[in-house]
Amino acid sequence: MKLGIKIAPGSAWKPNILATHPSMVEIWYNTSKPADYDEMFAFLSTQHIDVGLHFWGVSDGLLADSSSPLITKTINVAAQNHCVYVNIHPDLCSALAVDFDTMNIHIAGPIQNPQLVQQKFIDNAIRLNTYAKTRGVILTVETVPLRDTPSWKPDRDRTQVIDIYQMPIDVFTDLAKHGIVIANDFGHTACNLITDNRTYIWQFLKTTTQTLAPATRLIHLGFIVPPYNGVDFHDSLDNPVFETNNAVPNKKELIELLKLFRNRDDVWMLVEPSRDHIKNYVLAKGILAQI
Repeated sequence: MKLGIKIAPGSAWKPNILATHPSMVEIWYNTSKPADYDEMFAFLSTQHIDVGLHFWGVSDGLLADSSSPLITKTINVAAQNHCVYVNIHPDLCSALAVDFDTMNIHIAGPIQNPQLVQQKFIDNAIRLNTYAKTRGVILTVETVPLRDTPSWKPDRDRTQVIDIYQMPIDVFTDLAKHGIVIANDFGHTACNLITDNRTYIWQFLKTTTQTLAPATRLIHLGFIVPPYNGVDFHDSLDNPVFETNNAVPNKKELIELLKLFRNRDDVWMLVEPSRDHIKNYVLAKGILAQI
């Protein structure tokens, strides 16, 4: 496995890379501000590490879906800058208004037929996957939480739940059957079962990860904590709760999941904390040493 870090403009991305010397980086890529990435791409071209783009696009204030030309444009940017993958999220069953500056979101349209939306997304993912291959880029589709909150800020209140009309996790099994690469965010996947029983969530996460493992090439190391309400939790691996059964997966369980990939040299992996990227890289490296 290739361990890396998440980077974005406006952060300490260069010092973090120089401090960790990662095998890969994943860039939070906002299609609205392509010039913000020029310095980053120029620097990374000298580092000889794998680079992936995590697609984020807004069109007329709405989160771009799989039919948006912005994804094709991002694949082209990836190819031009020798990036290895572009990571996207599946479509929602309703339009979602997003402001990347304030990090606020809200539902902005009627609910669409889930079956029709799901089939449309699968068709678009197949098309995008075919195009990405022609550009020498891997398309990955990331597992996502079932619900969200009105704010994406790190200090948000996770109990302020809104339904974003997400697709069921079953869609990823269908994508894998079509040869599309999966990005398994462990915390996101765990958010797809809402129950007070953490044992059920752990079994769901373990079974889903095992099922998707052959198609998985990108892993986001994360965990959730109570309330298990479908909302994700991006926190540091040094949070004491990660050592307890309140976390799903906890540290012991995370090691168990990673053993599924220990002989894989084609899998990228990173932590997505809200802070302390260097510390979390070191902690993740220590976890990998135990598998």
